Amino acid sequence: METYGYAAMFICMVLENANIPIPSEIILGFAGYLVFQGVFDLNTAIIVGVVAGIVGSVVSYWLGEYGGRPVLMKYGKYILFNEDKFGAAEKLFNRYGGAAVFIGRLLPGVRTFISFPAGVAKYPMTPFVIWTTLGTIPWTILLVWLGMKLGEHWKDLIEYNHELLIAMIVVFVVLAVVYGLKYWKHRKQ
Repeated sequence: METYGYAAMFICMVLENANIPIPSEIILGFAGYLVFQGVFDLNTAIIVGVVAGIVGSVVSYWLGEYGGRPVLMKYGKYILFNEDKFGAAEKLFNRYGGAAVFIGRLLPGVRTFISFPAGVAKYPMTPFVIWTTLGTIPWTILLVWLGMKLGEHWKDLIEYNHELLIAMIVVFVVLAVVYGLKYWKHRKQ
């Protein structure tokens, strides 16, 4: 990314979101580090990350829609995508639909693979892109910003990946409680 700039970042993020397990913590964290060094611009890095995330997710969706489970069984082993990961993502998606896409986009590990079962289930493309975009924006902003703030220590994002996951779950629980209380209060009135 230092040599090829935003084009390299775009390609890596498309691949990551198209089921190639390249951790976004590395790509976006390093992009944040490049912002810290003055090589990248913060807003441009975020925009490139979001657009690439959407493009890669649509590619993954199409793979699921047109190839589905047979493609997974034949080629999944080459990208560390196995039946267990697919099953977990598919259950999450089938139970929660668009919310699964949104939440899945924010969870490390799941975010890379959630688009494929959406395609297999033929979830409508427009809501898929909307939920994908809404989930991609905060994740991209967070990781680029953290990489920028950590500076020389941007690699800590990789080491503390599980803590980041726990923090994201806590945020979701708090948001769900707040939303639930507002809904209950409004319904009661």
